Amino acid sequence: MRYVFILLSIFLTSCGKQWHLADTKARTYRIEKASFPVDVKAAGIIEPYKLQLDKTMNEVISYCEQELTKGKPSSNLTNWFTDVLLEESQKLVTDSLDFAIQNYGGIRLPAIPKGDVTVGKIYELMPFDNIMFIVEMKGSHVQELFDKMAESGGWPVSRNVYFEIAYGKAKNIKIKNLALDNEKMYNVALPDYLANGGDNRIFLKGLKTHNTGALIRDMVINHLRENKLKNINIKSNTEKES
Repeated sequence: MRYVFILLSIFLTSCGKQWHLADTKARTYRIEKASFPVDVKAAGIIEPYKLQLDKTMNEVISYCEQELTKGKPSSNLTNWFTDVLLEESQKLVTDSLDFAIQNYGGIRLPAIPKGDVTVGKIYELMPFDNIMFIVEMKGSHVQELFDKMAESGGWPVSRNVYFEIAYGKAKNIKIKNLALDNEKMYNVALPDYLANGGDNRIFLKGLKTHNTGALIRDMVINHLRENKLKNINIKSNTEKES
């Protein structure tokens, strides 16, 4: 059959006749939930798991005093998020961390409304199972990283960082109030997605890294639970130097 296929292919391709699509038709079918009867047996199997999941996701772990909104080059939501990452990442390592970043697309909610914050809301905010990595990089790599961030209008970055965006480039970068030193080594907390070269950050691959093993989403949830015990709410932070 292999040889028949080859001969048939030669025959078809040698013919001068060309085929053209004459017409296409498409139809949309709306599927209504009410159109399908409930499978009582299946529902009975699922129900205990659904109840447990709902209980977990509906747990209130914090209170947001003001709506947090996502935006560029900085916003109260992105500022709060990366500051939490820096604080929680520092607990996992002995070396002093310089700053934390999060790719803009990794934060999936446009806003966290004022009011109670549940576990489910943090899952909506951060649905991916990204792991926190600590990457050791030279100042020249930090410059390249910030230039890439500037190209898209800015990314979430933690406190202790100052830089300006001019013509799609990062200018006057300061880390902990000191001008960026291209030869100095900096410890940066960021998602494994970026450490592995994701989002066109190929230059980060091959750098010295430390896998903390901690899911970023879990870090945020644990942070909020601990602060709730201390009666510390989520507060708006718009004072970001970038």
